Amino acid sequence: MVGDIDTTVGERDIIAEKKPNENERDIIMEKSEKKLEQISSVHPSLMALQYPILFPFGEDGYHDEISYVDSETQTKKKRKRITMKEYYSYRLQVRKNEGLHVRLAGRLYQQYVVDAFSCIEQARLWWLRTHQTNLRSDLYSTLAKKVVNGGTDATNVGKGFVLPANFLRSKRYMQQNFQDALAVCRVVGHPDIFLTMTCNSQWTEIKEMMNSLPGCSARDSLDIIAHVFHLKLEQLIEDIKTKFFFGNFIGEAWSPTCAYVKLDGDSKRNLTANVDKYVTAKIPDPIIDPVAYDAVRSLMIHGPCGLRNTKSPCMKDGKCTKHFPKKYCRETYFDQPGFPIYKRRNTGLSVMKGSCVLDNQWVVPYNTYLLVKYNCHMNVEIYCHARSLKYLFKYFLKGHDRATVEISSQKRESANQEESVDEINAYFDGRYICASEAAYRIFSFPIHHRSIYVLRLSFHLLGERSCTFIEKENLEKVVRREQYKQSQVEAFFI
Repeated sequence: MVGDIDTTVGERDIIAEKKPNENERDIIMEKSEKKLEQISSVHPSLMALQYPILFPFGEDGYHDEISYVDSETQTKKKRKRITMKEYYSYRLQVRKNEGLHVRLAGRLYQQYVVDAFSCIEQARLWWLRTHQTNLRSDLYSTLAKKVVNGGTDATNVGKGFVLPANFLRSKRYMQQNFQDALAVCRVVGHPDIFLTMTCNSQWTEIKEMMNSLPGCSARDSLDIIAHVFHLKLEQLIEDIKTKFFFGNFIGEAWSPTCAYVKLDGDSKRNLTANVDKYVTAKIPDPIIDPVAYDAVRSLMIHGPCGLRNTKSPCMKDGKCTKHFPKKYCRETYFDQPGFPIYKRRNTGLSVMKGSCVLDNQWVVPYNTYLLVKYNCHMNVEIYCHARSLKYLFKYFLKGHDRATVEISSQKRESANQEESVDEINAYFDGRYICASEAAYRIFSFPIHHRSIYVLRLSFHLLGERSCTFIEKENLEKVVRREQYKQSQVEAFFI
């Protein structure tokens, strides 16, 4: 996604040849000129012009005047028009009375899904930009200092375009989820189980769906994979909560890739005393348990990396960032920071991965029951020390991927003038979107969830509450108005 940086504009530059009417036809033919027109990202012919192979008849796509269809089962809605997200969420569904030519396009269909989500995201960012063009924010103490120094212009004060906390994946959104997780841990304690789950395109549900879509491949049907993965994730959380597999459940928090589980005191002590019962890092015996052996061989073997494969994605500065291969260990124990060192004995069992023979040193820790049931890469870890939170909570602060990085240097007009920050551009420019993320977001599947409610209370030092003002206002007027206002924490102490 490319935003309004120096060499581009903030919206898509789409030029189409306009079909002349009867009055314009003779004039254009005499001048031998084609009449060109720039169309917007919500033009009904956008996708038909962008993907003529997918839409050879030029049928209309999304536009602002699509109304809800009245039906007996539909509840009354305040809005009379559907949103762009609702339109594409409807279009990506599989229906028996519709053709499959769009899905048969393979990677072009993936590009269409990504393009659809980028249009949705651009529309949301455009709304934020156009509805806060005159608003800025800064600390009251900073505004007061500028007035004392003789400043009256609010144009270059504070931050201009900001992404609010309710905008998914924004910096404020991620930061508040991180702080909520810390607040939960302060009350109920740090998580006892950390679990990551990765989608498997060979799931039975996906294969059965592909049987009803002849000619379509699972790797190109990212919308179907997103649906199945979301259902599997909900099923996993429900198993942990209701079947008490790890013990009595107190609370949990999860994102689409990982989950943190908190247990009560008795269950935690039982888990710590019987780690090998719940988590193992060994290759099962292919004769005693052939199902678990096949699952570990295909899903839970890391690498190979290191000298065996220096181009592995986990390699950095000549070393594996995941610290594989692990050392052999006779018994499970916890190191000083609280990370578990699982039992890895040299049992003589090994698996072939490519041309390499790998043993227990390359096994990712797993739970046998969950691995066999869900048949996907599922890393299960047990933590018994608060210092391990730094590793756990980094998943809450993981931002989006970026395709490019821009480094620029801007000179300030004066020492007291602060550089205006455009958070919308910082979020937008160079952002990389894959088809799986696009499909997941189009269907509005949740990004973060926690079972314990957190009430957010604002807190700041004296005179450093955040103030919002209009860009063209006089700073002296802003300071006088904000002087008698009270924030939440100030009203509490008064």
